[in-house]
Formats: sequence, structure tokens, C-alpha cells
Amino acid sequence: MTFSDTFFLILSFNLLLIALLKAFYWKFTKQLFLSVFAQRYANQYLKEENVFTERVTLLVSIIMLINISLFFAKSIYGADLVPIEFWHTALVIAIFFVVKFIVIRLLGHIFMLNALAKLGVYFSFLFDRVMGIVLFPIVVFMFFSPIIAHSFLIAFSVAIILAFLLIKVFWIWKIGIGGFGLSKAYLFLYLCILEISPLLVLTKEVFY
Repeated sequence: MTFSDTFFLILSFNLLLIALLKAFYWKFTKQLFLSVFAQRYANQYLKEENVFTERVTLLVSIIMLINISLFFAKSIYGADLVPIEFWHTALVIAIFFVVKFIVIRLLGHIFMLNALAKLGVYFSFLFDRVMGIVLFPIVVFMFFSPIIAHSFLIAFSVAIILAFLLIKVFWIWKIGIGGFGLSKAYLFLYLCILEISPLLVLTKEVFY
């Protein structure tokens, strides 16, 4: 099996997961997408928390991890990318997401703000999950497009990632300050350490 075959299988598995969301969990998947633009959909999704929303969250999280890992691995290693480098990239990104989840829940427990921590986890990962699905067609083109447009696809993807980051920062700031009255200094520190800095590090790896 060639390296191209390996990545074809990974992307095919990814497409299968997206098809499952469309076929069986479209109602909740749609709510998840709309949560990016309106908080009422996020409230509905969280209020309806059940086995179906848990499945959607799991499937979308897997899609997110695969697509983001494929994008950054391909952007960093280019045509020389081999599967082991993809798995290494995926492991690093997975560890980061797990650490971020633990830190948010731990801070909520320490400061007795568990409701805020739950909402923080949802909104922090919401934009990453939706962005992961949006990146899917771009990742497919990066690996299998007959047209050589690698630099354009990377620049276009970075623009999408930055747009999602700005929307995420806006919503987290709005909810943290307006909804729960958090300290602006602490919230700014959180955004810099767990949301903005990791993206800057990955972007640096892509372009330099």
C-alpha cells in the first residue's frame, strides 16, 4: 500500500463519518453548526443533551482531529509527508485538546464555576469542530487535486482558521464578561494561553 492509498483511506473514513452525521444526526449537527452564529442554538443543543448529542459530539470531534491534523501535517511536510508524520501531528493536536479540556474543567472546579466551565468547553471546542468539517474539502484538494495550488489552499485555510478564531474569541469574551462577569484580565490570559498562542505556534510551523 502506498502513502497515497493510506491518506485516501483516512479521508474515506472521514467522509463516512460526515455521511453518518448527515443521514442519522442531521438535526443535532445542524444545531451544532448554527451555534457558531447564535447562542440560542447552543442553549438548545446543551439543553437536549442525550445519547444522540453525545454521538454527534464524538463523531464531529473525530472529524475535527483528522482534518486539522491532515491540514497541518500536509502544510508542514508538504509532498514529503508520510503516515508516521501525520500520526505524530495528530497525537500532538489530540494531547493539546485533552489538556485544554482538563484545564477548563479544573478551573471551573477550583473557582466553583462548573456551569461556566461546561459552557466554556462547549464554545471553545464548538468552533474547532465546525472548522474541522469546513476544512474537509480543502484537505481533499491538498492531497489529491491535479491542480498545483498548495500555497493558495494553505493561505485560504489560514484565513478560515483566523475567522473562526475571531468568532470564538468574540463569543467567549461576550459570555465570560457579559454573562458571568469574569475578570477581563483573567479571561484575556486564558484566551492568549489556550486559544491564540497554540494557533500562532502551528502557523509559524506552516510558514517557517
